[in-house]
Amino acid sequence: MAAALPNKTGAPGALDCKQRSAVIFAGLSALMFIADCALQDVVAAEGPLGGWLDAFCGARTLIGEVGTVVVCMVVPAAYMQFRKGGAAGSRVVALRCTKPPTAAADCSGWPKTRSPVDQAPTPRGCSGASPPASGGALRFQEAIAAAAREDDASKAEQLLEAMASAGYRLDTQSFNAVIHAHARRGDVAKAEAWLARLRGSGNQPNVVSYNVLLDACAKADDADAAEAWLVKMLAAGVRPNEVSYATVIHAHARLGDCARAEACLRKMIDAGVEPNIVSYNSLISACGRRSDRAGAERWLAEAEGRGLSPKVTTFTAVVDACAKSGEADRAEAWMERMCAAGIQPNVVTYCAMIDACAKAGDGARARRWHRRMLERGVPPNTHSFGAVVSACAKAGDVAAAVEQLDLMKREGVSADVVVFSSVLDACAKVGDRALARSVFQQMRAQGVRPNKVTYGTLARPFAHSGDWREVERIAQDMKAEGLRVNDYFLYAMLVAYATARPRQAERASKAFTEACAAGVAPNQHILRVLARAVGRERCQELLQESQATPAPRAPCRGAAGLTGAGLAAEPSTLAARRTSGFKRRQGRAHDPGRQDPRGRLAECVPRLGLWRRCSNKR
Repeated sequence: MAAALPNKTGAPGALDCKQRSAVIFAGLSALMFIADCALQDVVAAEGPLGGWLDAFCGARTLIGEVGTVVVCMVVPAAYMQFRKGGAAGSRVVALRCTKPPTAAADCSGWPKTRSPVDQAPTPRGCSGASPPASGGALRFQEAIAAAAREDDASKAEQLLEAMASAGYRLDTQSFNAVIHAHARRGDVAKAEAWLARLRGSGNQPNVVSYNVLLDACAKADDADAAEAWLVKMLAAGVRPNEVSYATVIHAHARLGDCARAEACLRKMIDAGVEPNIVSYNSLISACGRRSDRAGAERWLAEAEGRGLSPKVTTFTAVVDACAKSGEADRAEAWMERMCAAGIQPNVVTYCAMIDACAKAGDGARARRWHRRMLERGVPPNTHSFGAVVSACAKAGDVAAAVEQLDLMKREGVSADVVVFSSVLDACAKVGDRALARSVFQQMRAQGVRPNKVTYGTLARPFAHSGDWREVERIAQDMKAEGLRVNDYFLYAMLVAYATARPRQAERASKAFTEACAAGVAPNQHILRVLARAVGRERCQELLQESQATPAPRAPCRGAAGLTGAGLAAEPSTLAARRTSGFKRRQGRAHDPGRQDPRGRLAECVPRLGLWRRCSNKR
């Protein structure tokens, strides 16, 4: 069903605005003429009324003629001028709103993502606007642009089809709006199909058409497709601009492929296109994803060497790279340099700095930077508070973590499940069971739904104190929420059974068997605590009975990976990795002719520290 224009008709046979105005003013002129004639008859009449009018309006003829001129000429001219200005204004708005997402704060509310296409202004002469349309064609263009802004690709398609059915010439601008509507939804295939229809309509794609498609590929994490379309763009004779190259660089950077992103930057420079700061921001962010602080600083130095001025996003990316590499001092130095350059950090920058402090476990420094953010008038958010709470939790400062919860409430920021889980983690580190239960109740009172990690963190302080009854009660609450036990919670349960006095071996066996039947893959931590709870031999039997495949792990200290085959026989790789001390302790266990359960258990539960104790018991 063809889409209809709202409150307007674009049919060729309907009267347009100018025709309706002409009919209205023709009627007014006729009425003015009739009124003037009637006035002449009244004044010419004999009697008190005619005499009075003649005496009072001696200039009857002059007034009538002036009124006729005003009604028939001045008013229509003023009205048409007003209509012309309004139509021109709406046309300008339409052209601005229907160009692709080249600015983050345009009039239409295009997506506020910070890809190169979203950040860069539209180059002069490349806006994709067709020659100015009038009447129904302009209204179709406005409606198509509005549908694209609302992410309604189907409506945009229907309006474009209706525009063609009404006999209007389709323009590149309207096609670009439809292409962008599909690109915003991540439907690259349909965006490519509409680009092909654009060519088939007799119009030629311009740089905006290709940039929108490049941006769609980048947001779909398909860097190869973005690079392929850049090659097609060159083959079609359309010269890429800085936004085109920056989008491809951004696509590679999102995947952390610094080498290909750098190659695209060099290709951009060789083509005579001067890179902008957005391109370098993408490269710096890619280094941050790889925890390459030196690489991020090198790209910033190159950008400044080209005369580009770093923006707040540039410094934020460098601070984030320092945070991910665990260099809080270096991140702090870049924050100071940023402030000295007169660039005000935003909440994202401060969060990156606080994350660096959290990774270093420096809760005091994290709180100091958060206070500095508040003092400078930067509004906090959940992530900024969450980073401070995480730093306090890593430092074991449970009082400071709880204090941040109170500060969040005073600042009007709602805590989410991540923040509450971090506070619970701080409680678990110090073993404060009462405070953990209080924080959990506060979370439920605020309507925050706990997840599996939250329940597992709540169970930890009870588990390490051997309170298996409370851990089982927490497990029941978790199941009542529709959450299934995962490896994290299973570990807490087994710790509770192993720490309890007396040990709860049967409960530990049952919990392990049920978790494996539910699809939980036991990792090395679970196997270790299971051996503590039920004994080494029973641990091996349970693993074989459940037919569970242990989760893969990295080899450590010469121990082979946990595999089902490794439980029955020693793998050949283990013998090759022996150290002298390991060989002295376990040499007999590596004899293929012996079925020494101790050797198999050493494979099952590496680094348990139980070997010597169990040997002494025997």
